[in-house]
Amino acid sequence: MPISFSRTAWSSALVAGLILAALVTGCATAPPPVNAGSSGGKLSDKAKQEQQQAILKIRNQTIKQIYQLKPSVQKEIDASMGYGVFEVNGLNAVLAESHGRGVVVDKRGRATYMQLARTDISPKATVKPYRQVLVFRDLKRMQHFVASGSPSDASRDISIKVYKLNEKGVSVQADWGARYFRDPDLN
Repeated sequence: MPISFSRTAWSSALVAGLILAALVTGCATAPPPVNAGSSGGKLSDKAKQEQQQAILKIRNQTIKQIYQLKPSVQKEIDASMGYGVFEVNGLNAVLAESHGRGVVVDKRGRATYMQLARTDISPKATVKPYRQVLVFRDLKRMQHFVASGSPSDASRDISIKVYKLNEKGVSVQADWGARYFRDPDLN
């Protein structure tokens, strides 16, 4: 006997399938979509501002912490073309394409919100949460980084100094594989 489904049953099955696909492909780590506001993006203006403020709060905490742990970084940032602060989530690498988010701030104080995806981790690897500070020495390189993201290893770029902050303190990060890209919902 053939099984027939109503339009409502098909719609319910489709929604359940989309939710399952989102969880498997990593969309679960992205901010939840909110009805579009006047900004034209996926987020309402209020949700966009809340997320921006949360990132700026992390930036402020991280900068304060790195200045306390390694005071010489303040001089580096003051002399730089700009800096970035990223929070890397403690996620299983299989479940997420986006592993963190942050902001790059240029000399004029203009903020560009970004996301990052780790590229140096193997399947089933776990990532412990930490924060990262990037110090940009070259204006053109920083502008390219903000405009186009970074398909390569930032720690190998001599114009970018990368610091890692975790529960053990602060260190210059030698090996970092990440792809950085503009956050389309927060800019």
